[in-house]
Amino acid sequence: MQKLGILGGTFDPIHEGHTALAKAALRDGGLDGVVLVPMARPAHREADAKASDRLEMCRRAIAGEKGLFLSQAGMASGVKYTCDTLSPLRREFPDASLTLIIGADKLLSLPYWHEADRLFSQCDFLCFPRSGVSLESALEKARAAGARISLLPEFYTPYSASMIRSQTEQYQDAPGLAPQVLCYMAERGLYQPDFIPKLRTMMNPKRFEHTLGVRREAVRLASLHGLPVQRCALAGLLHDCAKGMSLKEMNKIARDQHLTEDEAFLSSGALLHALVGAYLAKTEFGIRDEEVLWAIRSHTVGRPGMSRMEMCIFVADATEPGREDYEGLSDLRRLSSLSLPAAVYRSFELTQEYLEKTNRTFDPSSLRTMNYLKGLMTPEEKRLLAL
Repeated sequence: MQKLGILGGTFDPIHEGHTALAKAALRDGGLDGVVLVPMARPAHREADAKASDRLEMCRRAIAGEKGLFLSQAGMASGVKYTCDTLSPLRREFPDASLTLIIGADKLLSLPYWHEADRLFSQCDFLCFPRSGVSLESALEKARAAGARISLLPEFYTPYSASMIRSQTEQYQDAPGLAPQVLCYMAERGLYQPDFIPKLRTMMNPKRFEHTLGVRREAVRLASLHGLPVQRCALAGLLHDCAKGMSLKEMNKIARDQHLTEDEAFLSSGALLHALVGAYLAKTEFGIRDEEVLWAIRSHTVGRPGMSRMEMCIFVADATEPGREDYEGLSDLRRLSSLSLPAAVYRSFELTQEYLEKTNRTFDPSSLRTMNYLKGLMTPEEKRLLAL
C-alpha cells in the first residue's frame, strides 16, 4: 500500500518553502509521495487569490517534481476543513494510506480541529518541529487525544506567503517564488491593484485584448532576459491606456501638461498616445516608478539611452501573440528571444521599410534611437540581425 503525505493549505501563493517542506517530508518521512491540497474556501481566513489561480500556481510549482502530486479535493463544494478532504482523497487514492503533514505550531490546536476524532481514526500525522514552539506538552496532549504522530527534523523557511503578497503589491519580484509561479502571478496581476475594470472603459475590446497580450509577452521576455517581471507586466498593461482617446483630447493634455512641443507628435495619435499614456499612468493609476513610466512613454519611437525594460515593452508591443501577421514578424519574434536591442533595431527597420513603401516619413526620433542601438549592440547581436 502506498503511503502518501497530504500537505493542505491556502497556498496564497505557493512558494519555495511549501515545496521544500513537501520534499523534506518525502525524503525523511518514509513516504511514497506528497499530495498538495489547496483549499478553495479555508475556514479560518479569506484567500486573496481565487481558488482557480491558487490551484494553477500549485500545478506550475510542482510540474516535473518527482513524487509531488496535486489534488483538487480541497476545491469541492462545501469543503472548508481538513476532514472534508478525506472522502475525495480516498476516492482519488483508494489504495493509499494518508498521512497529514503539519507544523509543530498546529499541535496545540490539533485535538480541537473540526471532527478531530474522524481525522485521528483515518490518518497519521507527520509533524515538523518549529523554532520557538515547545513540543513535549503539545505532543503529549495530541497523542492523548488519539493522534498518531511521527516527528521529522526541524524545518525552516525564510519565506512567507504574507510577505510575498506584500512585496508583490509593490510590483516587486518577491524571492521564494518559482519562476513559473512568478510569471503566472504577473500575467494575472495577482495581489496587486485591479486596473482591469478601468482599462476596459478606456479602450475598445480589440485594443484591450492587445493590451493583455502585451502584458503576457512582456512577462515572457522579462523572465527570459532577466528583467523585473512584475514591473514589466505593469508597463505592458498600461502602455496603451491613452489609445482610446481622440487626438483632440490627447492634444489638450499634451499642451496643458507641456508633454511635448514636437508637432510631429502633436499631429499623430500613433505617436502622442505614448506620452499621454505615461501621464495617465501616473495621474490616473498612481504609478510613480519612473522606469515603468519611461517604458510606456518610449514604446513607439524609443529613445537614445532607453533601458532594457523600455526595450522589453517596445518589443512586446510589436510581437504579442495576437498581432496580425506582417512581413518580418516571425524574424522579429526570433530576435526577441535572443537580443532585445537587436529586436528593437529590427522593428525600426521594418517600420522604415513600410513607411518608405507608403511614401510616408520616418520619424527622426526613431533614427536617433537606431543610431543609439547600433552603438550599443555587441558584434554577436549585430550578427543576429544578418541571419
